[in-house]
Amino acid sequence: MPAKIALSVTLTTALLSGCATNKTPDLAPIEDQTVAALDVEGIDAKPSDAESNAVDINGEIPHLELVENLPNSIESFEIESARAFDAEGEGVTVRYANARKHRSADVFVYPVSEENKSLKHPDLVMGSTQATLQAISEAVQQGVYHNLDVIDAATKAYGLRTVARVQATYLRQNLASYTLVYQTEHDGTMVKIRMNMPDNVANRDSREWDRFVDVVLNSLTEKLDEQ
Repeated sequence: MPAKIALSVTLTTALLSGCATNKTPDLAPIEDQTVAALDVEGIDAKPSDAESNAVDINGEIPHLELVENLPNSIESFEIESARAFDAEGEGVTVRYANARKHRSADVFVYPVSEENKSLKHPDLVMGSTQATLQAISEAVQQGVYHNLDVIDAATKAYGLRTVARVQATYLRQNLASYTLVYQTEHDGTMVKIRMNMPDNVANRDSREWDRFVDVVLNSLTEKLDEQ
């Protein structure tokens, strides 16, 4: 089992107090400004000027080869679509879903920005996590989400790879929801996985989400190592 390493006390305290008071926590500079805007379809950060070019996974979009190793089915999820999610076409988003259970999983793959390529792996992962948590706090301020609670923010070490995982619950349109955001980096490529589903005991206790992420990350790193 991978060793679980808590995020720094300073970061975690700032994040939780920021969400509780509806004030944006005073965070270090965001790792990549291209992922700093809130995606109102779920708690996540991605470009505000993105084109919503939803296409089938076999459609013609830039850099689709980055995600061609991903399986069509992972655990209880089926692949639905892929699209470019930034104006330059350098990022790819793949949507998985389980419609019957009202679950979705979005996989974001995009390059580290030029100004941050000199940063080390742990700093890139932490910066991206800070961006997501800042977006969560801003969403609370804007009234997009209500009763939001960041219930866990931690990292796991997988060999030389660090994966951050954030869990939160919130109300949107009076529906209780549970979300997990996983983030990591591999050889200059950022990977973010956002999962949304109804908030209930079974979903909170399930280990399926970690298994899903393991399959995705192993598939993506295998493809990236080929390049």
